[in-house]
Amino acid sequence: MTKLTSCVAGVFALAAAAAWASPPKWGYEGQWGTKATGNGQFDSPAGVAVTSNGSVYVVDAHNCRVQYFTATGLFRGKWGSFGTGNGRFDLPWGVAKAPNGHIFVVDCENYRVQYFTPAGSFLGKWGSCGRGKGQFISPCYVDFSPSGSRVYVTDTFNENVQYFRWSGPAVAPTSLGRVKALFR
Repeated sequence: MTKLTSCVAGVFALAAAAAWASPPKWGYEGQWGTKATGNGQFDSPAGVAVTSNGSVYVVDAHNCRVQYFTATGLFRGKWGSFGTGNGRFDLPWGVAKAPNGHIFVVDCENYRVQYFTPAGSFLGKWGSCGRGKGQFISPCYVDFSPSGSRVYVTDTFNENVQYFRWSGPAVAPTSLGRVKALFR
């Protein structure tokens, strides 16, 4: 190999290394939604979760519902309305997809976490108002450990993060189900 060839190869190697070392550049691709109550419209979208198949779940806080879309915003469905019953919300905020595909929604003003099938069928809930173990004052966000064995919930006014473990038999709707609190 000649000196020139070696020098050119070195320059290309440095350029390639620099390209990998620089941060990625994000380019705007699109958006969806306007302020209203119709399908694909929002009143304070507060949380978003994306599944491995590309479905996008958006918590629509002041419309008290969850809407889901394709990756480019085509409306696919929704569930929820204002209230305290199963599948109803009072200021839903955070949302996360569990490794098993279930959708978990933090129901802030009802002091609980509810979980659903990907199409919105109610599966269960836990939590109540208070400062004790498994109680919330202002739960906001939810997420999972990589294995899915733990779920974490932030609580702004309790100034803490609580975490819970899945265990036991199948989940029974309206019960604590398989969720048991771990506190250390």
